[in-house]
Amino acid sequence: MSKRFRDERAEMKALTQVAEDAGEQTWVYCSACRRAMRQGDCVVTDDGSLHCAYDDCTPEGNLAYKSLYGWDAYRLAHGVETAHWPEEPSLGDCYEAAGVGP
Repeated sequence: MSKRFRDERAEMKALTQVAEDAGEQTWVYCSACRRAMRQGDCVVTDDGSLHCAYDDCTPEGNLAYKSLYGWDAYRLAHGVETAHWPEEPSLGDCYEAAGVGP
């Protein structure tokens, strides 16, 4: 079974968080599979980096933690492209930025 962010000690959470805070309930967005998850559900690798919580995420989401962003920070950084996104996402839903997709 994979180790999860929520199982880490507070010191490790502070070092590995990808969202604005180290809260387990904080929303995180994976730009690889375009889904949101709670930061506490993110997988912690042996080197301490966080990976996407979804088992079926693309290899990019599970090889490079740089595909994970705090939900609020991502929405703020991509303003117009994500203006149609809800303030709080739903687990499992895919969120495409405006102008992105098939």
